[in-house]
Amino acid sequence: MLIDTHAHINFPDFESDLDQVINNSIKNGVEKIICVSANLSHSIKAIEIAKKYPGIVYAAIGIHPQQTDPENKDSLPKQIEKLKELVANNQIIAIGECGLDFSEAPKPEKNRSPENQVFLFKKQIEIAQEFHLPLIVHSRKSLAQTLEILNPLKNKITGVIHCYSGGKSDIHKIEEIGFYFGLDGNLTYDIGLQNVAKLIPLEKIVLETDCPFLTPQPYRGLRNKPKNVKIIAEFLAEIKGISLQEQEISQKTTKNAQDLFKIKK
Repeated sequence: MLIDTHAHINFPDFESDLDQVINNSIKNGVEKIICVSANLSHSIKAIEIAKKYPGIVYAAIGIHPQQTDPENKDSLPKQIEKLKELVANNQIIAIGECGLDFSEAPKPEKNRSPENQVFLFKKQIEIAQEFHLPLIVHSRKSLAQTLEILNPLKNKITGVIHCYSGGKSDIHKIEEIGFYFGLDGNLTYDIGLQNVAKLIPLEKIVLETDCPFLTPQPYRGLRNKPKNVKIIAEFLAEIKGISLQEQEISQKTTKNAQDLFKIKK
């Protein structure tokens, strides 16, 4: 069994064929999917999908560092208040994705100031701590600042650095705070990431598609789907010199996901 620990099947990209997408995932051995959110409306949708597919889809809710819902006019404290209400009243598996992103926001998203990003990140960390949930951390062009916030929380919270893009020297820093590394479809075409991934302990890796984004080779350019986590697993096995037939990659990354997100076997 494989687990896609980061899928945006709550995005409009999957509105027309979600049943088929989930069924195809199961047929390809991806039997569980964590539906991850980027804003409040996505969070509500993730909860709805998890309720529709119990034991298969699990909801992670959170607010992305960039403004993915520019039409939302609620203040940031109000958005945090609503997010906390969702956590309190629903079965949630993680908080995220949340974090810091100092790159230019793609249209139609909008940039947030660094101060607002830090506010949102710290408030979501507080929610995760209060409800004893792991974090799904988005960190783009901001890993040093992200770790600066997380370092004082060593042994107080856990989570995953989603779509890890740091260097070799950062691996130990992330291990030190007890976080996992999320590896995605870009592993199949990013040589730099491949060299880094070789050094990440298998015991600290979880697999993600980030669908509908980051489609792995040979389907790059098409909509990504949870079933493609199998391609990522096979490629990871190849660069680490482990045969997927021996099930080591699938067994260990699945166990990692089950341990981190408290998913029943």
